[in-house]
Amino acid sequence: MVSGQRQFYKNTVANVRKIFTVLKDSSSNDEGYLSVSEIARRTGLHKWIVSRTIDIWMAPFLDIVIPEELDQVGLKIKLVRLLKPTITEEQVMRALHIKM
Repeated sequence: MVSGQRQFYKNTVANVRKIFTVLKDSSSNDEGYLSVSEIARRTGLHKWIVSRTIDIWMAPFLDIVIPEELDQVGLKIKLVRLLKPTITEEQVMRALHIKM
């Protein structure tokens, strides 16, 4: 590894693709927001990995909502959907590689 470069999980790109595909399919089916748990179930990834990938790598492309009323009763649920349903996987991957 070159000095000064950040280290990333080895599956980051694959995980972003899986999450994007689920969100794109959800958007084209007019499903609205998906919870992190539902995205994890559909991708086969762990909830922590989905949440972390969304927060660190995909946030600029997503509309993320955490309902405060649920947080007040002890439930922390993150709801996610694509900000622009017309965005392509290529655009997301290009931005990801620039960020890396």
